[in-house]
Amino acid sequence: MYGIFLINDAGETVASVGWENLEGDSALIGGFVSALQMFIKKISGNEINELQFGELKLLIGKAGENYVVTLHAFNDKDAKQHNQEVINFVTERGDDIDDGVLSLVNEMISTETTAEEKEKVRSGIREWTGDASSAAKEWGKKVF
Repeated sequence: MYGIFLINDAGETVASVGWENLEGDSALIGGFVSALQMFIKKISGNEINELQFGELKLLIGKAGENYVVTLHAFNDKDAKQHNQEVINFVTERGDDIDDGVLSLVNEMISTETTAEEKEKVRSGIREWTGDASSAAKEWGKKVF
């Protein structure tokens, strides 16, 4: 698992781990997930729970009023189990979660990965955040 993000319904990233080694702002993922969930709910009545971008897989679940987003390699066979373990932990812990707590959770759950695998995912995230930022700006221009 490469990162964990706890995002409230307003799209604010409440706590995160795994973004610090990458370019960008962790707030970007909070806004993206919140906007995406609102859009999907509006058109289908459902929520999205998985996205894949090249080498990167995002799993999204609910823990109380918050979204839990975990980042994984696209071929991580344990991704869903790890995501559910984080959701269970956050649900049990309640609102007393910060970056340090998520860092410990990440260490407890994650397995070791090679430097090459980590760099593939980091590159994918950098590309994805750049594309998402551009798309969000274009969408904002059209909507507003």
